Amino acid sequence: MLTGMPARGGRAEEAHAATRGPSTADQAEPGRNPLLGALSFTSSREPITVTADKLQFDYRERVLTYEGGVVVTQGDMKLQSNTLTVALDEHAEQRVKEVVADGEVKMSQGERWATGGHVVFDQTQRTVVLSQSAVVHDGSNQVSGERIVVYLDQQRSVVEGGSGRVQAVLIPSKGETPHAAEGTP
Repeated sequence: MLTGMPARGGRAEEAHAATRGPSTADQAEPGRNPLLGALSFTSSREPITVTADKLQFDYRERVLTYEGGVVVTQGDMKLQSNTLTVALDEHAEQRVKEVVADGEVKMSQGERWATGGHVVFDQTQRTVVLSQSAVVHDGSNQVSGERIVVYLDQQRSVVEGGSGRVQAVLIPSKGETPHAAEGTP
């Protein structure tokens, strides 16, 4: 989510880059989807494994509810929460319409991880919304706010501060050198 940041420009430009999706170069790099987007439960063909203390299935509403120490894995992705609700599409046998994770939510993939109190993966709107003190880490970089919205099809993200402010901590790459201001020798 924080990859593809420009080496030049001020902090405002870097903070703006942190809220966008990956750059064109990142899109071409295999396995570098935005962290929240990669956990959309359709971004991979690998099997999804869910473990929990309890599973309840409402056949009429087509809703699965996992409770207690929920752990979802798909490849190298991992989602943990207290509860997980999966709403299935009423018109397609195995299609997921929406996934909601509540309570101590943590998502991870390698050096990238995110935390918050609530996350909604909306397959119809093609969005992922992480809220309740949302924090996303990509290596040493970090962006936090009350709510982070990822628009999967638009390759962009929006970080909202709520009653507080958005905060970004961006660590320049070791190989980057500051650029001189334009017009100076």
